[in-house]
Amino acid sequence: MAHSEIKLQLETLLELLRQERKMAQDLDMSGLQEVVTAKEELLTKLQPQPEDIMGLEDLLKQIDQENRRNAFLLWTGLNWVRDLMGFFGKATMPQVYGDTGQSRTLSQGGRLLTGKV
Repeated sequence: MAHSEIKLQLETLLELLRQERKMAQDLDMSGLQEVVTAKEELLTKLQPQPEDIMGLEDLLKQIDQENRRNAFLLWTGLNWVRDLMGFFGKATMPQVYGDTGQSRTLSQGGRLLTGKV
């Protein structure tokens, strides 16, 4: 593969990573899926040899940085959703003592079911 062709593909990958971040921030799931599909197709075509990427270290560092930013954004968003689901799923009933003297939580649904958010 020609050096200029690989550079063009890497620049396209960098732009796709930036678009991916924008779509994730805007919560545009259909747009995000299109970008991810385009990125996957590009990555299957892109198979450079070590000698093909000589002189492209700065571009590769930018790609690595954008990829890490996107991964952190998505990971943080996922944890935020998990925390919210845990909050809404918690019971609003206090801990009580059962017949055997053991503490237990009354189970009458979580906050979403009871309407006590």
